[in-house]
Amino acid sequence: MFLSSFDILRKDRRGKPILLAVVGDLEAACFRLRQFASLVSGEYFVFDPRSHQIVPLWTTPSGRSHERET
Repeated sequence: MFLSSFDILRKDRRGKPILLAVVGDLEAACFRLRQFASLVSGEYFVFDPRSHQIVPLWTTPSGRSHERET
């Protein structure tokens, strides 16, 4: 069990989130999200189960993800 973890999800055709992976830190989450997005286009997001919030990331058309500046 991770002390901190992030869930990587993708929305299916109906908009239902599908869990793809659980990673230990945000850097790994961004890396894995880019990997998934480079293989299959779609809407991906990272969820922080501790705060119950989606991590503010965005994905460019090239599949590269970046942290949003708030």
